Amino acid sequence: MARLYGKINLMRKAFCIFILAAASGLLGCSSVPLRGKSDFIDKMLYRRVHYRASGDYRQIGLFYASCRQIREAGGNLTFSPALSGRLTAGTFDCRINPRLKIGKVIPEDLKGQKVVTVHNIKKISDSDFINELSGAVNSSPHKSLLVLIYGFKDDFEMTAIKAGYFTYLLDIDTPVLLFDWPGDQPVAPWGYGKAVSLAQSSGAYLGQALARIIREVKPKKLWIESSSLGCQVVCSAFEWMYKQPDLADPVPEMAHVVMSAPDVARGEYGEDFKNEVLALTDKVTAYVSSNDTALLMAGIIKGEKEYGLQDSKITKQDQFNEAKGLLYLKAQAPDKISIVDVTPINRASYHHGYDLEAPEFYDDFYMRLFDVPAHNNRRLYIVNVDKNVDYWIMRSDW
Repeated sequence: MARLYGKINLMRKAFCIFILAAASGLLGCSSVPLRGKSDFIDKMLYRRVHYRASGDYRQIGLFYASCRQIREAGGNLTFSPALSGRLTAGTFDCRINPRLKIGKVIPEDLKGQKVVTVHNIKKISDSDFINELSGAVNSSPHKSLLVLIYGFKDDFEMTAIKAGYFTYLLDIDTPVLLFDWPGDQPVAPWGYGKAVSLAQSSGAYLGQALARIIREVKPKKLWIESSSLGCQVVCSAFEWMYKQPDLADPVPEMAHVVMSAPDVARGEYGEDFKNEVLALTDKVTAYVSSNDTALLMAGIIKGEKEYGLQDSKITKQDQFNEAKGLLYLKAQAPDKISIVDVTPINRASYHHGYDLEAPEFYDDFYMRLFDVPAHNNRRLYIVNVDKNVDYWIMRSDW
């Protein structure tokens, strides 16, 4: 028994010596500079979108700039489907059910079910707009601004709902500006034709808005996301901006321009487009799909082939050849332009709205804004073609 007690005492002494040594080591570590929690939070790369609590809902604020005719009566704004002679700017709020999930987007249903609704649409003076936008940009962790441009059919309220939906689910701490143009023309061949003409005319207004933001707000990161016929607005804006000497210099003014399901005729992407891209933006990414039935209808109406367009009977080999046909876009500026074929993940409405409805798109878009190399996105698979020109195919885990 005495021997047992002796062993226990020795163990206790050894344990005490260990504790004292460990404490001395920790005291020595006190001189090592450690990054504080608040410093870490201030420098976090991927912070979340800001929102305000509104009962059981969340409310986010967005900016808008519109080139359509807007009437004001009794404090209410009416956005008509006609082009104005000037830009109008302001703010609006989106009230969102926090249980919102990525899925099929029908703006009327989102509004009717009160999943996403638009409130507090305000028109503000040009100077107040620049001041408020500058404050929001300078308060953001990346000194950034994301500009959204949508396509044919939806009016201001429905487009604003889509902008709020996308902003909330993308979940990046950046101010967002919706560029609104009169794309809400009748869903008929003649209505679509009118929308195409208005998209081309609206480009100068978008160009003016971007030029003023570049010159006066001066965001460090200016990101553009356009979809469908909104891509035509961007192409026309590029044409206008390239004519401005201070924007046509070799220093890019925009960090990344994204075109999803681009409804743009091939004639837009010639030598002029290459020069505009080299002068205006650091990166361009085009997301295309071989089974985009909405673009199939657009091609029938306009009588020409669109990017991502394919006839109704497709084989895998046809899709591959279609994607190869798009590579001449990248060949014009291989270091600046990327092509992503989203056919395998395109389960969206009319195979056209994947920029709102596909989780895989949100993942890739998120990574591109922060310049994460495409090789790090495991949803993308590279297909090498000749002359070091390549394209990527997006795959799904589903």
